[in-house]
Amino acid sequence: MCAQFSIEEENLFTKTGQTVLKRLRKTRNPAEFLAVLRSAHKGFDRAYASAPAEARAVVACCAGCGTCCHVPVGVQAHEVLLAAEFIQTRFPPADFEAVIARTAAHRAAFAGRTMDERAALKMPCALLREGNCSIYEARPEACRSHHSRNLDGCRSNLESGFDTVDVLIPEIRGRMFAVMLAIDQAVVEAGFDGQAYDFGSALHEALTDSLCLVRWMQRQSAFPESCREVGQPGEDADAGVLHAEGYFQ
Repeated sequence: MCAQFSIEEENLFTKTGQTVLKRLRKTRNPAEFLAVLRSAHKGFDRAYASAPAEARAVVACCAGCGTCCHVPVGVQAHEVLLAAEFIQTRFPPADFEAVIARTAAHRAAFAGRTMDERAALKMPCALLREGNCSIYEARPEACRSHHSRNLDGCRSNLESGFDTVDVLIPEIRGRMFAVMLAIDQAVVEAGFDGQAYDFGSALHEALTDSLCLVRWMQRQSAFPESCREVGQPGEDADAGVLHAEGYFQ
């Protein structure tokens, strides 16, 4: 699948994707689709736990940091819908309305901007609270996949606007990327929306329009074009879209 995957990571990608696709195809009740994917996210925990101990020992990420939560996050539709479900069922009314207001501000700030322009805003995630993720259990896959070995490097990268310091841990990153890509590809192989969306913008839409979930379950585009992740000028508009490739047949 990926030339940079090790044999172990390639096997993890294939096994995860086959399992998720099989479960999605066997599910007859549309209301249970998200439950399948919520369960699939446990694969990130298993992948992390199976990473070499020496790699896990250098992870510098800690509660209250939130540095990476100032970087725009591109997601698939199911990730947005899982986050929206968590907010709708767990947040009290006042907090729910506050999230809608913050995601609306995020959406307005990001509208029409390229990816680089969005990153330059250094706008905190609308779900960040005192340095912590308020939906940690339902956070996007990119957030689950990121582990740093150098917090000062993270802060330096955020300040400069460029990743000039390598903070990644390859032995963990490869496993996480294998799980993430496998889940997303399985969702597309099952016929669901493969468009990449800006997390904050799409979350606002999901929290204010219940038909987003209906459209997704009907295997249509879940969110409007205004919520899509915007590439660089001249970039192919289809660049951020996943397509069924038959990987798990």
